[in-house]
Amino acid sequence: MSLLDSLGLGSARVIAICGAGGKSSLMFALADELADAGERVLMTATTKLAQHQVAGRWPGRMAADADAIAEIARSSCGSFVAYRDVDAAAGKVLGFAPEVVDQVARSGRFARVVVEADGSAHRPLKAPAAHEPVFPASADAVVMVAGASGLGRPLDDDVVFRAAIWSRLTGIAAGEPVTPESLALMVVHPDGLARTAPKEAHRALFVNQVDDAPRLALALQTLEALARCAGRKPARAALGTLLPQVRILHQTRIP
Repeated sequence: MSLLDSLGLGSARVIAICGAGGKSSLMFALADELADAGERVLMTATTKLAQHQVAGRWPGRMAADADAIAEIARSSCGSFVAYRDVDAAAGKVLGFAPEVVDQVARSGRFARVVVEADGSAHRPLKAPAAHEPVFPASADAVVMVAGASGLGRPLDDDVVFRAAIWSRLTGIAAGEPVTPESLALMVVHPDGLARTAPKEAHRALFVNQVDDAPRLALALQTLEALARCAGRKPARAALGTLLPQVRILHQTRIP
């Protein structure tokens, strides 16, 4: 089964990705599926992307605003990654304000827009601060990403980006193992992974880095805990890996 089907994204036009542990990899994997199906895709961010990520399969294009993106789209026929500037010292490219993404989505130049809406400093898990994630209002699907490599490890800043917020929201003290139950709570908590997401947007969860039996067991425990949680749950969830290739090990609807 494809990522699009597993996550219930078939009809989504603007897909926003948040969380940690594989957001950029998921964005490009989704773009691969969509482009292979003949759809034109814009990949971008409302935060930052690693500079090396815009030098892969998809051409990177610097543009000042939505009009500049539209002009690039008129002069080329394929999908591409758009960004507004380069921070060479940090090895990053800078994304756009969410209103720019909304304007691009309204233009109709792309069949799909896939946007990375969060930063995580390369940690497998994260808890968002008050200014995160940065969702465009046009997002009709939100995919939360979590890295299974962070589960079972002691809660600290090497494992969880903004570990103090994770502790406050879940009750897991610093140094205690990050449990599947705490991840499930971060998925449904009003201040959790999808905080500030458009209310009507379809929600999905992808647990990445599930590349051995112990991680699969922890990821499945997360889904079991999620089924017991109160609050806004994602409609779909999938477990698997994105690198070196996409593998979906389990997918389900969340009751």
